[in-house]
Amino acid sequence: MNYSWNQTGQSEVQLPERDAKILEIYTRRMKKFDEMFKVCCCWIGYDVLLEFIPIFGKVISLFFALSLYRLACEADIPRALKKRMLYHLSVDFLLGLIPILGILLDMLYRAHSKNARLLRKYLYKRAKANQEMAELTQAMNEPIL
Repeated sequence: MNYSWNQTGQSEVQLPERDAKILEIYTRRMKKFDEMFKVCCCWIGYDVLLEFIPIFGKVISLFFALSLYRLACEADIPRALKKRMLYHLSVDFLLGLIPILGILLDMLYRAHSKNARLLRKYLYKRAKANQEMAELTQAMNEPIL
């Protein structure tokens, strides 16, 4: 899968191989966890299905969520982004502890999708900054005629 990003009028940003691989794995797991199939207006994945097992299902869900978080941390993300991702996971966990209503709230909150968007945005922003720095360095090293 080619992970590149292009805003109108700007050059295409290519993710480094390691970041592209992490983002691809993260996105694939997130889709299984949050977006397996659509019912009415909501996406349902393993996270919502595990909600039907009281308490133990949410604990199992939390372990899966933490494995996704650990995968995102392999991309050397900043501390502020880590905190924000953990905040989403914490809210998701606490909402899921509410009996019956927690299933609906968990279905609507979709913490893993939010974290995937945050990770994707950060990785492309970092790749763009690195690309601009490389272009600047290259321009500075060229001889002036």
